[in-house]
Amino acid sequence: MSQGVTSSGLKVADAVISARPAKIVGVQVIADGTNAATLILYDNASAASGTAANKIVVDAGATYENFYIDGGVVCNNGIYADVSGTGAEYIVFYAPL
Repeated sequence: MSQGVTSSGLKVADAVISARPAKIVGVQVIADGTNAATLILYDNASAASGTAANKIVVDAGATYENFYIDGGVVCNNGIYADVSGTGAEYIVFYAPL
């Protein structure tokens, strides 16, 4: 039986997305329409360090970016999200391994 995809829910700050191995399958980053926003997802269960598994940037003046990955990106140590930018929000879609 295959597992479905889990949503992190809407986040506004750095956060542990998964404390165990997981596969990133999609990301949505929402900006305030004035400021740039950046989200870096790390293959790490507890900190913004180690291997960066994914990075998505919303340019200043834009409101969002979506990114979906066919096959996903495996994060063997977990997923940690590091967000920056005034008013930045994000959702990570992932599948636990």
